[in-house]
Amino acid sequence: MIFKKTQSPASLKSPDRVLSLQKLSKRLGIKFSNLEYYNTAFIHSSYKNENLDILEDNERLEFLGDSVVGLVAARYLFRHFPKATEGELSRIKSRIVSTPILNVISEDLALAEFLLLGKGEKSSQGKGRRKLSANLFESLVGALYLDLGFEVAEKFILKHLIEFAENPEKEESVRDYKTQLQEYAQKKYKVLPVYRMRGESGPDHAKVFQVVVKIRDHLEASGAGISKKAAEQNAAKELYNRIKKGS
Repeated sequence: MIFKKTQSPASLKSPDRVLSLQKLSKRLGIKFSNLEYYNTAFIHSSYKNENLDILEDNERLEFLGDSVVGLVAARYLFRHFPKATEGELSRIKSRIVSTPILNVISEDLALAEFLLLGKGEKSSQGKGRRKLSANLFESLVGALYLDLGFEVAEKFILKHLIEFAENPEKEESVRDYKTQLQEYAQKKYKVLPVYRMRGESGPDHAKVFQVVVKIRDHLEASGAGISKKAAEQNAAKELYNRIKKGS
């Protein structure tokens, strides 16, 4: 019997990896030029440490992306808030590029789907995973900047950040409604919310998931999102807000 040597998932010689990155390209609506940048953007240090043939993880791209995000936010605020003081601009900038907001954007885009983690990191069941999601957005921005230039990266960033800059109430959307709903259910009913997949629709590169959340049999709400986590979060938000309005 002849055993074929399998390609590392991180190698662009792997058809599955190429297809995965092409799926990301379609999801973002941006045509990638050099896939190597995006491949690296989704290699966690734990994966690199366990695969000696991998030369670089995404930490340098994360560093670059963090600076690009900061510059784009500063440019936008400087131009669109001419009467704001330096202190006011700094506070707004700090808020809209914060980890919770970048994390929500990353989860809405389902970026974690493309991340390669080491076995140890996977088994940790997401310790520090919320920060990890925000880092993915930054490493992706770094890849976009190197591959397609500042203007493309700026357009991508603003597409997701403008609503937070122009509408402070939008910051409510970064609240972790799953946690809040769980705390409410445990305190009020001594049970945990139950999430169930209702279905999915759309093409592979742009699937939309539908989720239902229940607390016992008399509290129920549904939510949709391009990832299961986003759909669960939206369902939890719907039910939590409904409960608060009725209380």
